[in-house]
Amino acid sequence: MEHHLSQRVQRIKPSATLALTARAKALAAEGKAVIALTAGEPEFETPMAIREFTIAELKKGGQVSRYTPAAGLIELRRAVAAKFKRDNALTYAPEQCIVSCGAKHSIFNALAALVEDGDEVLIPAPYWVSYPEMCAFLGAKPVILDTSRTGMVLTPEALRAAITPRTRVLLVNTPGNPTGAVWSEQQQRALAHALEGTGVYVLSDEIYEKLCYDGKHFSFAACSQDAFERTVTINGGAKAFAMTGWRVGYAAGPRPVIDAMIALQSHSTSNPATVSQMATIKALEKDPAELPEWRACYLRRRDAFLAALNALPGVTCAKPGGAFYVFPDIRGWLGKRHGETLLNTDTDVCDALLAKSLVATVPGCEFGAPGFLRISYALSDRDVAEAIKRIREFAAALR
Repeated sequence: MEHHLSQRVQRIKPSATLALTARAKALAAEGKAVIALTAGEPEFETPMAIREFTIAELKKGGQVSRYTPAAGLIELRRAVAAKFKRDNALTYAPEQCIVSCGAKHSIFNALAALVEDGDEVLIPAPYWVSYPEMCAFLGAKPVILDTSRTGMVLTPEALRAAITPRTRVLLVNTPGNPTGAVWSEQQQRALAHALEGTGVYVLSDEIYEKLCYDGKHFSFAACSQDAFERTVTINGGAKAFAMTGWRVGYAAGPRPVIDAMIALQSHSTSNPATVSQMATIKALEKDPAELPEWRACYLRRRDAFLAALNALPGVTCAKPGGAFYVFPDIRGWLGKRHGETLLNTDTDVCDALLAKSLVATVPGCEFGAPGFLRISYALSDRDVAEAIKRIREFAAALR
């Protein structure tokens, strides 16, 4: 039987990071000692206080077993509004907030609420793999803005030059995936000023907010009243609270945009899992006691990778200011051989690292930056040390 799939779904490709993580897990299931540097997932457990609170709610029964409003529990939407006020100096009513099935879902809903066929979405590169795919599915045109020559930061000059009558949305992600780059308050204010009078919306993906190593996170919507009125701010508990599997994200922004996102969600997923929403209420009360220790672990692992990578011939790696990724430039390896294997592309390097050294990474081409690798250091010190050892041995064998 021939299956006819929709054109919109054929426009997208599966997530490279999830696919490579699955490949690494399959090798591990075969008994191979794979070290996966692919997933953006903390190795830590969800804090015990959150888990114990959730267990108690489950034992109570009642609401935990029921639907909630499509936009999420009103108690959680109040907690989201309070979090934005406390942490980001952003004042939202609970009605301006929506709770979704992860921050990825919030981003998709916001794009779906804002773009028409043929609209342009500005995406600074390197970018998270899902941004262009979401745009393509929705019929929008992703316009990629290279930031590799400006320290992985979008400049106001490049932003102004990219805006056309079809430009509808700018995507901002700081701290960023895959680079870990942090855009300063001054840099974001300059971008906000460049957008004044354009009518372009901003989706500010701030999921790595709590993982800033140099200074405090700054939210794009706090740049000015104009920026506040055009920005949808997106966050969640996955990275800061080690809650990836709970699948709760949230967003806040202009009421008409949020209402449209709620309408869409009411006909697609409905509410996120009620038990996960209750856990997130607890998580948003205050930062977990474990967070300073987690940040210190990430910082130690980041610095270990930086020192090791920058000592390798043919590799350079800028110091990321946040998140839990390093993004080394491995173009000096291209054209070399590892045994009989010729390494022409970053994908070749990733394949060879996995096949020969059992180290899984993600090629930079998937993030709009060919010639780079994304390495996640959200894993144990022991695995970091072993991964570094294997990468050094791999590099020493290149000819």
